[in-house]
Amino acid sequence: MKIFEKRSDMNASNHLEEILQLLYSMKEDSVKLEKILKFLKEEVIEDVDEIVDEGLDEEIEELVPKIAESIDSGLFCFLNRDTLEMEEVSKTLVEDPEEFEALTGETAESMNLKYTDWENYVTFGPLESHESFQIMEEFTENLEDKKLKGELFNALNHRKPFANFKDIIDNSRYRQDWFDFKKQWLENHVRRLILIDIDEIQKKFAKQFNGFYDDNGNKIDPETLPVSGLCVICKKHQIDDWDENVLCTLNRLDQRNEDNFKCGAFEKIE
Repeated sequence: MKIFEKRSDMNASNHLEEILQLLYSMKEDSVKLEKILKFLKEEVIEDVDEIVDEGLDEEIEELVPKIAESIDSGLFCFLNRDTLEMEEVSKTLVEDPEEFEALTGETAESMNLKYTDWENYVTFGPLESHESFQIMEEFTENLEDKKLKGELFNALNHRKPFANFKDIIDNSRYRQDWFDFKKQWLENHVRRLILIDIDEIQKKFAKQFNGFYDDNGNKIDPETLPVSGLCVICKKHQIDDWDENVLCTLNRLDQRNEDNFKCGAFEKIE
């Protein structure tokens, strides 16, 4: 699998914390929250979809519709990272092997499933109920037909929303539009999961193989770098954030021979 250019921001965790603080400060203001939700759907989500569309190479992109169809059928789909081989597996077998064996008399071993022997694979599971509901809600939100839009929202807000939504759509002229929308949503969902997996691979790859080097090209063991007293009392020292730890290590590496250690990102532990 090709390792793609990393798209995440080094300060993403900081941005997320600021956003969550802002949202919490207006948790009781439904008007402001609705404006934010509308902005995210109209501006930000579209940008994410553009990244998703551009982020995969041709070989992997060809697999996206197949994986989307698999999870839409209620199956688990496993993708071998090394060979790009796919394998579909029953949801019951994955989540409750004993029940599956009782119902079918089969096991993963008797079915000669391959994914159990793969060292590196990505798992795609069937959609959760809230995700399926989200697809219906987003489709309804984008409808221009006000009459149908009202009927669908009414169905989604009452008992048996899935069955009632399906009944209304199947008897409307938007039936194919719904199928197309759902297909596109599922494929983008698969792309996002792949990109998230690639991002994790990049972090592990960089952590394991890149290392740290001095100006002469000599590799430096981070464990041998001196730790200043400032680091010891800093909130960011050895936290569970790989990007932040890299920045801290680079700063210590740069100042390893200095008498007075300085750090612009220092935050004292309370």
